[in-house]
Amino acid sequence: MLVLTLAGRVGCASADGLRRTLDEAIAQGDRRVVIDFGLVDYVSSAGLGALEAAAVQCADDRGALVLCSVPESVRIVLDLAGLLPDFPIEPSRKRAVARAVARDVA
Repeated sequence: MLVLTLAGRVGCASADGLRRTLDEAIAQGDRRVVIDFGLVDYVSSAGLGALEAAAVQCADDRGALVLCSVPESVRIVLDLAGLLPDFPIEPSRKRAVARAVARDVA
């Protein structure tokens, strides 16, 4: 399982690094991923694309990508992009980890 803590802005510059990190981790067998957004104040469309791609990869491998500690500003972006229903979101890292390891992550 991979647990990432993001901070600041997840914009174009950082989205590429995030995508590479997630791609590499999933390719190495980390099919259950938790991303902690507690310190994030902005997510761009490139950041959303990295998250979407990783979620699809995890799902294809019968895993899960779970978000936690998502601030309202990021939740609004996910909602406006129509992605809010696509990501399991938990209020804490502990609950997100538990949900990621659970058999039924939907």
